Amino acid sequence: MPWLLYRYILGELLRVFLLSGAVLVTVIAFGAAIKPLAADDLFGPAQTAKFIAFATIPMLQFALPFAAGFAATIVFHRLTKDNEIQAASASGISYQRILMPIFLLGITLVAIMVGLTQYVIPQFLAKMEQSLSVDVTRLFRKTIEKGIPFQIGDIQIYADKIYEQPNPETGAQTRLILIGVAAAELDDLGRITTDVTASTAIVDFHLQGNHRYIQLELRDTVAYIPKKGELLEAPVMPIEPILIPSIAHDDPEFMTLSEMHDLQDDPGQFSEVIKAKNELAKALREIEVWQQIREKLRTQGQIKLIGELRTITVKAHEVIKGVFSNPENEPITVQVTEQSGVVVLFSAKEVSIASDDGSSLALPSFELVLEDCDILDVSTGEVVNQRVLAEYGALEVDDLKETKLAAQSYRYLLKEALGANGNVVAKAEILNQRVDELLLQINSKIQRRYALSGTAILLLLLGATLAMMLRQALPLVIYACAFAPSILDIIMISGGGHMVRDGSVVSGTIVLWSGNVLLIAMIIGTLRRVMRN
Repeated sequence: MPWLLYRYILGELLRVFLLSGAVLVTVIAFGAAIKPLAADDLFGPAQTAKFIAFATIPMLQFALPFAAGFAATIVFHRLTKDNEIQAASASGISYQRILMPIFLLGITLVAIMVGLTQYVIPQFLAKMEQSLSVDVTRLFRKTIEKGIPFQIGDIQIYADKIYEQPNPETGAQTRLILIGVAAAELDDLGRITTDVTASTAIVDFHLQGNHRYIQLELRDTVAYIPKKGELLEAPVMPIEPILIPSIAHDDPEFMTLSEMHDLQDDPGQFSEVIKAKNELAKALREIEVWQQIREKLRTQGQIKLIGELRTITVKAHEVIKGVFSNPENEPITVQVTEQSGVVVLFSAKEVSIASDDGSSLALPSFELVLEDCDILDVSTGEVVNQRVLAEYGALEVDDLKETKLAAQSYRYLLKEALGANGNVVAKAEILNQRVDELLLQINSKIQRRYALSGTAILLLLLGATLAMMLRQALPLVIYACAFAPSILDIIMISGGGHMVRDGSVVSGTIVLWSGNVLLIAMIIGTLRRVMRN
């Protein structure tokens, strides 16, 4: 073995490779920081330096293969121009043996790239994302100070003034006080479902594990609900905690290979699957609750609904599609007992009950609607007044049996949904879709990372063989000849990955790996031409 020649070639390769790699990774990392740097007052000098430092590692997946290809082109072009390759060949060393240092360096780079892309880079990508989102407090303040509503989740909030309160007693990381507040709750289409104004609002930012959330409390509030046309006043209106989205924990892009394999074994750990599972559990729970309501009517002839300010008893024989009924269309008797002790007795021609949109899985809440009502005297049963419509919301069915659906796996819920219809089937289809989407994403990410890792050795060999074949051309011309198919390879890896993610697994896999196959074909063709000449 010509160890002296190998050490010499490897030394030259490593020298050029390390220098060009350092330049490339610095330039690419700075390019990744341009967008956050452009955000007005979002990043300070220390945060900018931290972001670029985090970006350096992920950029290695692109810098290392191209730096290796550039090093192979420069070194082997010089060796060819100086007739050192020809001399080695004339002395009996085959071109395959001459390229052995390239092959050994390429194998090492592939191993390094696999480790980087599958384990190291996802963690640094997560740190980059966290460095953009961790200062959500500053982003919140800057948005409000500019007079722009801040939106997170389905809550949009605006305030005239904002300031920070140090050392909050709730244990929050940061507390912001808002003055002159207007807030709105939006539906999936961006329409306002609840419009609230408040004199002040307290916004606490909490950190729990890897997740951050906002606890919002409005004070001296007036809320308008367009759907019901109601205007409500309250001295304090707490809002359920709002989770601050973090794709670093909700996207396979930021997961290591072992984490993705864990998700493949149990997709129920993924946030989107959990959301869909909870929606299916709610739909199944609704069936349970309706069954219990029908059973209470059948055995007791009535159901009791508990609200914050009142208790309502509905006496009926059956409930069909949310409408109570009695034999021979007899009126439905409804007794409303207020918290103050006042009892109101209704005799209604039609009484319907429907689930509230915001009801929980454990304690679903309902809305009761009475139409064409006679108000009766409690003692005599005589009609004393009439109402066209009476509505009561946020009611819970008394003495409901507890559900075990929340603790069940998504596979169990899908089995329970078999044979169902309507809303349950739709929720089950969504859950299946989320699981399939996750598995396709994981498949796409794993293949893309392996294919990208393979480009390291291919660019090395392509640069070296082209340099030997095009000995009369300039080094940059030779590198351009290798650079163009390399870029095409990256594009095909990315495009094929998207196809796999979108469900075209077979054709997507072919496209994803075809770029590497193209480079291999070019290497073989170039090497055969060099050996022939």
